[in-house]
Amino acid sequence: MLTAMKLFNKIIAPLLLSAALVSCGSSSDEVDPKRPIFSPLDTTTMTEVQKYVQNYFGKKFNVDIRYNYEDRLASNLYKLGPASEAQALKYLNLMRYTFFEVYEKVAPKGFAERHTIKQLVLFGTLGYGPTQNLLGEAPFGMIQVYDINRLNIPYFDADDYEASTFNYYYQRARDNYIQTLYHESAHTLHQDTPVPEAFLKLTISDYQQDNAFSYWYIRGISSLTAGFISDYASKSPEEDFAELYGTYMVLLPEEWENLMVQADYKYKPDSRYTGREILERKLAIMKEYLKANYHLDIDVVRAEANRRICAMADYRKLPTTEAYYEFIKGDFSKLPPSYYSTIPKD
Repeated sequence: MLTAMKLFNKIIAPLLLSAALVSCGSSSDEVDPKRPIFSPLDTTTMTEVQKYVQNYFGKKFNVDIRYNYEDRLASNLYKLGPASEAQALKYLNLMRYTFFEVYEKVAPKGFAERHTIKQLVLFGTLGYGPTQNLLGEAPFGMIQVYDINRLNIPYFDADDYEASTFNYYYQRARDNYIQTLYHESAHTLHQDTPVPEAFLKLTISDYQQDNAFSYWYIRGISSLTAGFISDYASKSPEEDFAELYGTYMVLLPEEWENLMVQADYKYKPDSRYTGREILERKLAIMKEYLKANYHLDIDVVRAEANRRICAMADYRKLPTTEAYYEFIKGDFSKLPPSYYSTIPKD
């Protein structure tokens, strides 16, 4: 049986990423930040974290976030435990810094309110089931993130810094939590305006639906060479689009190039293009689509995201150690632990 971490990478992450959030159905050319999602509540009896959720995320970004355990929101197939308020706050501040503030700073006005996460429910434990343990699901357009109580955000400047431990927890925070948010925000886009036909045609015969993992594993083939950024991207055109968006957003250019090098082979001897050529064409179509329909320059957004998610940069490619430290000064791991354990003043 797969470990929880391997299970996430092979099987469960896609479940967390799979739901396309419902759009409001209005014109994609005009962003409407007034679309109501959350319902303002009486805050007099709320904890300070609950007030923070209402007053910052709800009012500012039009998102409904729940972290107190509610049985009606929990899966009836898996055993789930509540998230601690301290861990929920840690997750909220990570999401704020690496996701919402990115869109707020460089995306078109109102974009974050309409085209990002609308309903989010946090649980503290894995979803324990009879045959597998889940790290998340996305039922009925509501994103549910599990295992919040084990979220560990490493501090780059810690006195006991150790590279391998730091890298493990850093990549876990980035790939299991942050990338998910960007993936889900991409689903709201294609719900308003369908994925371009030209995007679909590039790999139309290679989507594997429910066999998206087993197909590549059994054959010992990298899905990159077939033009998919991950195995899960081969499930459907919609997941292909969302995976490409989310992965491109959180990887540094050098990390992206490493994937492209791995993809630079033909999936089949008679394939017309290499996986790299297909992925680069898909990316070009996506960029054109985002600009035409949402006035969004994904490279501008990505640059701001990279400024905050950059500790995996290869220091050997920078001229000096000091240059590396300057490059990563805005990374989320450079924020002191107190940032994640307290409610920001503003």
